[in-house]
Amino acid sequence: MMTPQLPRRAVALACLATLTCSLGALADTATNHPANDPAAPAAGTSAQAATAAASPPTPISASAPADGKAVLPAVKVSGKSDDQAQVAPGGKVATAAHLGLLGNTDVMDAAFNITSFTAELLKDQAARTVGDVLLNDPSVQYTTNSGHLIENFTIRGFDVAATDLALNGSYGLLSTNHVPVELLERVELLKGPNALLGGLSPSGGVGGMINLVTKRAGTTPLTELTTSYSSGSYGQVQLDVGRRFLDNKLGVRVNAVYGDGETGVKDQEKGRKLMAVALDYQGSDWNASLDAYANRETIDNGSPGMYQMTTLGQVVTPPDSDTNMFRGTHGQADAYGALLRGEYRINDKLSTYASVGGSNTTADGLQFGTRVIVKNTAGDAAGYIYNISQITHSRTGEVGLNAQFDTGVVQHRLNLAANFMSYDYWLANVAITNYAQNIYNPVTPVFPATPTTVPQSRDDEYSGLAMADTLAMLNDRLLVTVGGRYQRVNSEHAFSPAVAVVAKPFGENASLYANYIEGLSPGATVGVGYANAGETFSPYKTEQMEAGLKLRQGGFTHTFSVFHITKPSVVTNTATNTQTVDGKQRNQGLEWNVAGQLLSNLTLQGGWSYTEAVYKRSATASLTGKSAYGVPTQAISLGAEWQTPLPGVSLNGRVIHTGEQWLNSANTLRLPAWTRVDLGASYKTKIAQTPVALRAFVENVADRNYWSGVFNDGFAMLSSPRTVRLSATVAF
Repeated sequence: MMTPQLPRRAVALACLATLTCSLGALADTATNHPANDPAAPAAGTSAQAATAAASPPTPISASAPADGKAVLPAVKVSGKSDDQAQVAPGGKVATAAHLGLLGNTDVMDAAFNITSFTAELLKDQAARTVGDVLLNDPSVQYTTNSGHLIENFTIRGFDVAATDLALNGSYGLLSTNHVPVELLERVELLKGPNALLGGLSPSGGVGGMINLVTKRAGTTPLTELTTSYSSGSYGQVQLDVGRRFLDNKLGVRVNAVYGDGETGVKDQEKGRKLMAVALDYQGSDWNASLDAYANRETIDNGSPGMYQMTTLGQVVTPPDSDTNMFRGTHGQADAYGALLRGEYRINDKLSTYASVGGSNTTADGLQFGTRVIVKNTAGDAAGYIYNISQITHSRTGEVGLNAQFDTGVVQHRLNLAANFMSYDYWLANVAITNYAQNIYNPVTPVFPATPTTVPQSRDDEYSGLAMADTLAMLNDRLLVTVGGRYQRVNSEHAFSPAVAVVAKPFGENASLYANYIEGLSPGATVGVGYANAGETFSPYKTEQMEAGLKLRQGGFTHTFSVFHITKPSVVTNTATNTQTVDGKQRNQGLEWNVAGQLLSNLTLQGGWSYTEAVYKRSATASLTGKSAYGVPTQAISLGAEWQTPLPGVSLNGRVIHTGEQWLNSANTLRLPAWTRVDLGASYKTKIAQTPVALRAFVENVADRNYWSGVFNDGFAMLSSPRTVRLSATVAF
C-alpha cells in the first residue's frame, strides 16, 4: 500500500514557515508588548531536578467534595518557584519537564515535544515499570514484554535502552533492568535527539530522553500503605512515608516495597524488594538533596520468548499470551544507586550547582537471549537459552552555572555545565543452543551452568562541556536558544550544536516552535579482518529538524509536531575491505499529543503518530530504500478518566492501536496491526475517618493473542496476557 511521503524539504519548509509566521506576527504586536521587566522570573532557569523540580506528594484527599471531583493540593515551592513542575488539572500530567541543561521548563516555553506523567497516573494505571507508563505515548514502542527482567524502547523509531534512562537529569544512576516506579514522582518524556540538553548516555540512544524524577517530602505529613494483588498470585505491599523537619527546611521521603508471587505468565514467579530514601534541605540561599536506593528483582521458573520467523519465511499464528517458553530457569538483578546534588544562589541573577553519584548493578541467570527459531507452522522450533552474568559500574558528576543578564531589550538566560561519567561493564554467558522446542507446547530446557569468569567488555569515560543561551524578547513572546556541546568519548571527540525557537504571536496559550538539534552515540571500533581494523570512529551525530504548534485551552494541551531525523551507521566497502560511517537511516513523521483536563470531569492523555523509517544507505546494498523494521507507520494511544456523579468514583480506560510493521530489514515479513483495550476504576473515600483509595486496572481486557512488536531484526514479541491488578491505599 502506498503511503504519503514526507520529504526532508517539507520538514525544512515547515521549520522555516514556523519562524517566518512567528516573527511576522510578533513584529505586528511588538509595539503593544514592551520588553520584559528584568525582574520577571525566567522560564527555564536550571536548579537541577533533584533539588528543585520534584513536586510534593499527592495524598489521598481527606475531604473529597460531594460531587466527587478531585481537589488538587497546592504545590509547595522546593527551590526556585519557576523551576516547579505544577500538576495540570486532572492530575495525570505536569505542566513542565526537566530539559537537562536548560532546567525545568514549562511545556509552552519548550521548543520540543515533551510530556511529564505524574505519580497519580502511575497509581491509577497500576504501573509496575517505566514501560507501563510510556504506553501512554504512541511514539514510544516497547521492545521487550513485561515478563522479562529488562525493558527497552524505541522513540520515534530509534532504540532507547534501559541504560539510557536519566535520574533527576543525570545518566548512569539507574538499574540496567527494571527501574522501580514506586520511588518516582514523574516520568518525563522528551522526544528526539537531545545531545545539548542531556549529553551522551551509556548506550548512545538518540530516540529521546526519559527522565525519572524522584519523590520529595511535602509540607503535609504523609504515611501511605498500599497493598496490591495481580493476576496469578502476585502480592505486594508498599510503604510511603514523607515528613519535613526544622521549619520545613529538611525533608525525608522513604519508600519500601516487598512483592512476591506468580505472574500472568504460566508458572512464572517474580519477586521484588526496594528501599529508597530521598532527603532534601531548602536553605535561604542553597539547596541540597540526596537520593539513594537498593533494589532487587527476581524471576523463577520461566520467561516469555522472542520468536524468529525469518528462517521459516512466514509469520505464524501467535501462541497464547501467557505462554512460558523457558520453565525451570531463573534470574536475579541487584541494583544500588545514589545521587547527591547541591545548588547555591549567589544572587537573584546568578546560581551554581554540582552533583555526584553512581550505581552498581549485578545480574545473573536468565536476563536476555530468550530466543526461539520457528521452523514450521506447527510450532516446532529451535530453542536458545543463556545463563548470563553481568556487572555494571557507573560514576557521574556535574558542575554548572546559571546566569541572567540583559543586553538592551534582550534578556539572556545563560546555562553552562561540565559533566563526567565512567561506565564499566562485565559480561559472560553459558549457552545451550538449538535444542528441540515447540512454541505452542513448550518443553522445559536444561538451564546452563553459571559462567565461571566474567571478563570486562567496556571501560568508557565520557566528558563534556555544554553552553546554551536563551534570548528572551518581546515580553517572552520570542525565545531563541542557541548552544552547543563538546563531548569526549575515551580518546575521540565531537561538537554538537543546537538552535531552538519558541514564538507566541497570539498570546501565552499558543506556541509555535522549531529546533535543530543533534544526538550523539559512541563511535564503534572496526573489528579484525578489515583493512582499517582497530580504527575507532568519532561519536556518531544524529540530526533532527522539528517544528510544531502547542495550544493550551484551560487545563488541556495539544501538541502538533513534524520531524525529520537522520542517523548514521557503519557500512562496509567491499572493494577496499574497510568500514566507514556512511550508512544512514531516515525517520520522519507527524505527531499529535493531548494531555490534561478536557472537561471538569474528563481527563485525557495520549495521541497519534505517523512515522516513515527508511534505510537511505545500508551496509547491505539490497536494503537501501527498504523500511526499517519495528517501526509501525501509525500508532494510537489514548487514555481517559471520567469522574462519575458518584462521590469519589472514577472510571478510566485506554485504547492502544499499533499499525502494521516490518518484522525484518529485508521487508519480507510484516506483523499485522493490533488493538488493545485497558479498563480501570478507582474509589476514594474515608473509613473511620481514615482516607482510603481502592483501585482496579485490567490490561488487555479481551485477552487477545497477537505479535506486539519487534525485539530485533526478525524477532517478534508476544503480547502480554490479560492482567488484573487490584490495590488498596490507606493514608494514616
